Amino acid sequence: MNTVNDERLELLQSIACETLGISSLEATGKPTADFRVISIENLARALEAAYDAGLLVGARTMCETGEARCN
Repeated sequence: MNTVNDERLELLQSIACETLGISSLEATGKPTADFRVISIENLARALEAAYDAGLLVGARTMCETGEARCN
């Protein structure tokens, strides 16, 4: 895996842990470990956190490439 994908996976892992209580995104091959029942509220929080992270990364990228004025 490359550094960008590693960073993304790390970020998603952090969101999964903090919002869903999932300690690993690695598949184990065991249905009891690989499938979770989560509340809609927690799912919404996780999706919102991932969306917000994407906005921040996109804004940072635009600033670094000079595509946007950043103050």
